[in-house]
Amino acid sequence: MLKPLICLTALLAFACARKGQKSFEVLVQPPSQIEVKIGRTVSVVCAAHGHSMMDPIVYWVKGIGVRHKEEGRRLPVTAVGKSVLYIEAAAADDIASYKCVIEDLCTGDKEEFEVDIDVPDDTCQDVYGVGHVVYGATWSFRNWTAAIQDCESKGMQIAMPTSEEENAELLRNLQASFNTHPNARKFAHENWVWIGAHDMTKEGEFTSVIDEQLLKDIYPGKLPWAPKQPDNRQQPNSGFPEDQDVVGIHRDRGYWDDSFEHYNRPYACLCPKKKGKGQ
Repeated sequence: MLKPLICLTALLAFACARKGQKSFEVLVQPPSQIEVKIGRTVSVVCAAHGHSMMDPIVYWVKGIGVRHKEEGRRLPVTAVGKSVLYIEAAAADDIASYKCVIEDLCTGDKEEFEVDIDVPDDTCQDVYGVGHVVYGATWSFRNWTAAIQDCESKGMQIAMPTSEEENAELLRNLQASFNTHPNARKFAHENWVWIGAHDMTKEGEFTSVIDEQLLKDIYPGKLPWAPKQPDNRQQPNSGFPEDQDVVGIHRDRGYWDDSFEHYNRPYACLCPKKKGKGQ
């Protein structure tokens, strides 16, 4: 028993003697995003080679959050040189944000690679128990402009409720999707969803991006602003436009807030109307 320990100690001493050099080379970097259907197999390789006698350890962490800032939970298998994130049949609980960690125990060198596993969006389809919806939520991060462009690329328009009834419908659809869509799990701490309103033309005069009509002219009654909103809070010296010129809706309460265009948030599109028989 003592001899293997002595050999291991000597091996570690030799391996750690080269601390001044880059300690490992990444051989296989996992992709940043993987799309998989429920029930299908997931297999993601992460590998590195040590420049000393020792290869680094490699392991996976699950649940780091959509912004990749949460601690997450370290998965049980730690390998040397190569680790495979393997899910035989993906379930809703497997749809999450992961990271591969490559770590040299001698030098402390470490590299991390984030991997988001998602299911196909199917924004307006009842494939995850969402039910019939008028507005389809997309649980993916985009800034306001990119959200509009993505809706348009799918042949739709970004959601823009123009009445209390439409706003209530949007809220119901967001809640239904949030409670059932596997991609929504990662957004538990994200409360705001982009809609198609802005005041870029004239400060304080919010218009619909669909037809550029003033909302005060087409939305009966008061706009559903959150308390003390809109406030056009400033963000000086950020490198981005300083004004809050675009609008999001709170996914749980339905009120609106003006915000910065460059923020990344989920968003909702207006689903195409389903054609009846004979159309």
